[in-house]
Amino acid sequence: MIALVPLLVAALFLVSSVVVARMADPRGARRTAVYCATAATAATALSAALPTVNRFASFVEGRQVAGLTVVAAPDGAVRLVGLVTCAAGLLVVAMSPLASHPPATTARILQLLAVSSGFVAVRHEAVSVVLWALSVWLVWAGLRGRDGGLGDHGGRGDGLDRLFAVYQVPGVLLFGVGTALTATGWRATGTVLVVLGIMIRFAVIPLHSWYPRFVEQAPLGVVVAFGTAPVGVLAQLDLLTAPPPASLAHQVALVCGLTALVASVFGVAQRDARRALAFLMMSQTGLVACGLGSGSPAAVSGAVLTWQVSALGVSGFAMAMAALEARRGALSLVTPGGNFARTPRLAVAFLLCGLATAGFPLSLGFTGGHLLIHGSVAESPLVWLALIGAVGVNGMTVMRCFFALFAGSRTHSGERDLVPLETYALTIAIGALLIGGVFPVVP
Repeated sequence: MIALVPLLVAALFLVSSVVVARMADPRGARRTAVYCATAATAATALSAALPTVNRFASFVEGRQVAGLTVVAAPDGAVRLVGLVTCAAGLLVVAMSPLASHPPATTARILQLLAVSSGFVAVRHEAVSVVLWALSVWLVWAGLRGRDGGLGDHGGRGDGLDRLFAVYQVPGVLLFGVGTALTATGWRATGTVLVVLGIMIRFAVIPLHSWYPRFVEQAPLGVVVAFGTAPVGVLAQLDLLTAPPPASLAHQVALVCGLTALVASVFGVAQRDARRALAFLMMSQTGLVACGLGSGSPAAVSGAVLTWQVSALGVSGFAMAMAALEARRGALSLVTPGGNFARTPRLAVAFLLCGLATAGFPLSLGFTGGHLLIHGSVAESPLVWLALIGAVGVNGMTVMRCFFALFAGSRTHSGERDLVPLETYALTIAIGALLIGGVFPVVP
């Protein structure tokens, strides 16, 4: 399948990245990136909400190009994936701190968003492998300091680029070889290799050692842009078209469910805010992978909704943390050190994004979590209990971070509240999470 709207969005992100990379002013580069992400979000929203808009492509709708059917926009379970990706991208570029996100880093984020849109635009095994490898190369090249690097957090000296490559290169190879074997008739072996590649990308325990350090040291804008790419979700959805053996599906669901639980426990015990964020994100991806691996229709729908919540809620949570870090410096969770009265809008946005991620009622996270847990009941009691435990402990992590970062101190270090650009992006993300909770669009 070739979807025209996501393809045009990918081209828009790519062209904008070239423009932004040539700019010297970080503020102007961020503003340009926000214009691009806003246009992409508006285009995908119109395409998803107004079917009549899709008639602009009626002259090619349903035709074949290289064996792929041309459509205006994807439908079914992936109908909103492109929109959520663009909205998360808008949040990232609008809230990326200027000090740690120079124009070269902002351009790299736009390139990652172009790759993410490409996953939605062209649904073909070979293209997925190429885009997966490209997304990994973009982050790795930045971590090595090429083309301006990834701001002040990456670099050669700390070895993060080597650690990233040690995990991600085998992940790309496993996914590529598995995809090739699946296409040539070795479906059982190919499926196992593809699943292993997805587990590395999702940082499923015990293949997770690269991820906490990646979140700790890389700019959070790059972390979020790489983490919200829908490659793993789309790859698992493709596997469901010809379900893997029941024993493999059960094992994948069990491992991912335990990952969600163990990561949530690690997250609530962290002393550093970034490490707590890393394990919270790992727990969320574990929940998504568990739901998709179980194969239950309700669990799959819940997993897709949970991915949407992760792309918006965790992104808002992470970028609000990045904004606070830029104002205050390194963030510790050892003792409360914030002042809610000084940054009320930032604090409320941080809390709402976190609560939506943890499945608070009347948010989209509650709908996704309910479907995910309900659909996993038939899988096994262990998986069901692991998911419930993970959701509950993630809520504890969110509240612990909130109280540690925005309460407990009468002093004020001079940080200011949200600026208009940050308020604009967070309003869109939080509005989508709350409206989606009241009027959910279940895949």
